[in-house]
Amino acid sequence: MTFRNILIQDVSKILGIDFLGKNVAINALNLANRELKGNNLTYVSHENYLRYLEQDEIVCALVTEEHFLLLEPELRKKITFFLVDSPEKEFYSLHHYLYEKTDFYYSNLETKLIIGENVVIHPTAVVEDGVIIKNNVQIGPNAVIHTGSIIGNNVVINSGVIIGEEGFQVLYNDDIPYLIKHVGGVKIHDNVSIGANTCIAKSLFDGYTEIGASTKIDNLVSIAHNCKIGKNCVLTSGVIMTGSSLLDDGVWLAPNAVVLNKLTVGKESLIGALSLVTKNVEKYTKAFGLPAIKKGITVRR
Repeated sequence: MTFRNILIQDVSKILGIDFLGKNVAINALNLANRELKGNNLTYVSHENYLRYLEQDEIVCALVTEEHFLLLEPELRKKITFFLVDSPEKEFYSLHHYLYEKTDFYYSNLETKLIIGENVVIHPTAVVEDGVIIKNNVQIGPNAVIHTGSIIGNNVVINSGVIIGEEGFQVLYNDDIPYLIKHVGGVKIHDNVSIGANTCIAKSLFDGYTEIGASTKIDNLVSIAHNCKIGKNCVLTSGVIMTGSSLLDDGVWLAPNAVVLNKLTVGKESLIGALSLVTKNVEKYTKAFGLPAIKKGITVRR
């Protein structure tokens, strides 16, 4: 997923704020603690995030005066700065402007509906333009597949499934909550089955929420933005994965298990029913409870 370039001087005009540094071109907005590719513009509102700016891909950060002064001299040479009072607010203001007023996010995305061979789509299903569907796919009644979604071969999408829905990123403006527009996509790999009334949110910025090959997902599962699910996983009914959580290959989540945001469940681990994952889980681990605690090790199924 590639977006068009925009020069920092044009960003400066949009924000009405001067910049310090080179007039570089950026091709993506992203959060500092996400996996970054290309030339990114991000923001830092706390010193704990300064370590992420050492990644070579970041060429611009929206930061306060205080954070700028904390940076190492070598880092100052590499990054272009906007010095503002509220980095988060200015960053998302720019994000929404680019979405609403320009083609920055969508100029290089697929705009047509592409459907492979032997695809069966129920008459009540909604498949938007900008979706790619490969071969031997079944899409059930009242399913919705939004722009930016890629569906692999031999995928089964059952009744009421929503793929590529808006994620849930909430910020506050003068104590009033508001939602952040999501502009990424969803990628479903080959041989995946998705149960009825499951919802998979698209990624917040560039890239995809991903479901790995041969993974099986039960009914009524919620997968939030930027989640990554490996191969051969099983997610049973009522499972909730919150934003940017990750399942390695072969993970089994029992009914109503919850994985909190930005956590990883290791390879071939088992999370028990009604369990809440509040910290990373090592591979081959059985974990149960609220919070989930290691109770043993798994064996290859």
